[in-house]
Amino acid sequence: MDKKNTIIGVSLLIAGTVLMFKNGQEAQKQRLLEEQAAREAAEAAAQSAPALNEDGTPVEPTAAPINGAPAPTAIVANGHAQIEVNDEKSGEEIAVLENGLAEFRFTNYGGALREIVLKDQPKTLDSDEPYIMNHLRYAPALNLTTYLGDARSIAFETISSSSDSVTYRGVLNDQLEVIRTYRISQELTGPSPYTVSHELTVRNLTDGLLPLGELLINIGTAAPSGSQDRFLQTFGYSNGEDVEFTEQSDFMGGGFPGFRKDPKDLEQVSDRIVWASIKNQFFITLLTPGEPGAGYVARPVDFPGSTDSEPKTGITADVKLEAINLPVGASVTKTFDFYAGPKEHGRIAKLKQGQEQAMQFGFFGFISKILLQIMNWLHGMVGNWGIAIILLTLIVRGSLLPITLMSMKSMKKMSKISEPMKAVKEKFPDDTQKQQQMMMELYKLNKVNPVAGCLPMLMQIPIFFALFYMLRSAAELRFADFLWIADLSKPDTVATIPNMPFLGDFAVNLLPFVWLVSLAYQMWTMPTPSVDNAQAKMMKFMPFIFFPFTYTFSSGLVLYWTVSNVFTIGQQWLVKRGGEEFDVILPPALKKAMDGGDDKKKRRKKK
Repeated sequence: MDKKNTIIGVSLLIAGTVLMFKNGQEAQKQRLLEEQAAREAAEAAAQSAPALNEDGTPVEPTAAPINGAPAPTAIVANGHAQIEVNDEKSGEEIAVLENGLAEFRFTNYGGALREIVLKDQPKTLDSDEPYIMNHLRYAPALNLTTYLGDARSIAFETISSSSDSVTYRGVLNDQLEVIRTYRISQELTGPSPYTVSHELTVRNLTDGLLPLGELLINIGTAAPSGSQDRFLQTFGYSNGEDVEFTEQSDFMGGGFPGFRKDPKDLEQVSDRIVWASIKNQFFITLLTPGEPGAGYVARPVDFPGSTDSEPKTGITADVKLEAINLPVGASVTKTFDFYAGPKEHGRIAKLKQGQEQAMQFGFFGFISKILLQIMNWLHGMVGNWGIAIILLTLIVRGSLLPITLMSMKSMKKMSKISEPMKAVKEKFPDDTQKQQQMMMELYKLNKVNPVAGCLPMLMQIPIFFALFYMLRSAAELRFADFLWIADLSKPDTVATIPNMPFLGDFAVNLLPFVWLVSLAYQMWTMPTPSVDNAQAKMMKFMPFIFFPFTYTFSSGLVLYWTVSNVFTIGQQWLVKRGGEEFDVILPPALKKAMDGGDDKKKRRKKK
């Protein structure tokens, strides 16, 4: 029976491995297709971008009408919002405000933030071009929408501009005057270099009460960036007490049979909005109104370059402000802080209204923050993220060393008393209560805690999940290289084998194999405390069970786990080399039963 169960288990393991690899390869293939599509879409959008002089300033247009500009084309199709396909607008003027880390490009159409150039973030690996946020967009960030119209369809007048600020004026439907002022900071620490301070003033131009209702302010568009977009591309907001998130996958529908969700074209909620965010894997926009908003409207955004298997979809959202009723000639002013930059916890945590929760570090987020701070500190010392992860691993495992050594000694003792434990089951096969009594007495006499062996593993579970959530979206690790690894935030693919049976194009990730060897060696050389042969075999096969999952993890996380395995192997060696030997003390009743059994065997032999 045991052999049969082993064969069944191994067969299921092989089948599961093939399926996991197949899914992993499909995900990687999808990611490559999406990256190619993103490049094509970016090139197409770049062709319609305004011409710039050598110093980065826009070429002056020949005309700059105040009103009557054409509306953006293809805003909605098939229920989903669309990016601005035809981005050419008559008389568009681009005002550029910049500091050492970012360049903010404002458009006079709606007087809004067209896009954000992150000077220190490359567009792709080994690229000299910077990453541009909101380059592919549903609308300019901070675009204003009212029932009187969409501000981005109107060319505003530039009232004033300097190196650090710009002010626009426009009129909606001859009824509402809109004045918008933007300021940036030259400070390069904290969130300052990526933050725009915005002041919005609206004034009633009519000769009667003007009920504006709820104004909508767009917080940007998160463009798809890879195969994990369904999990890492989200809209989030805080009402001051709770934080809620909507993933891009929530709009797509799907799920397991019986639990399937229908796709939806938008999500509209009325709630207090202290801050709201849109993010993908590494970059985030955060809108913090001076006065809390009244709700939001989030929606998926279809992008060009979709593959046949799955549409290429991003996400955008508008924050709704409290309804406004303006008397004749009256005006009201609203203020906002708008962060648009990398998901660097050290910067975002200084925004001081809980915006760091937008990082989505998971249930063990407090551990993620501590580990991230330590990793950043180590990187500041050694200058390499791979070495920083190795040192972080040594610090974590070193802090758990006393508990781990105690556990290993306990497991060694458990392996020593495995034979007496078998004898207990043999001598009292039908008396479960007697078995339990004998085993507890055996543990007590030999000072063995059967739970101690699990304690270090239980303590490492929250650390593992904290690292999993932290490393997969830490902007610090984007394009960070180490040895043969080109990007610690992704699997370390060193080659691709085309057209493999059942697997298709197989990506060869080297580090997971190193992890597999280290964990297998660790498990096979570890003392086996269990007397259950099936459990013992399961422990031996555990590395192969986890391998398919590990194969698609970020290489930074696999590096941590591999170094941790090597550390454990070193601990096992120390325990075996310097471990104290002891003689097993048997309970009197068990000793008597075992001696009696031996005497009976001797008598049978003499006969």
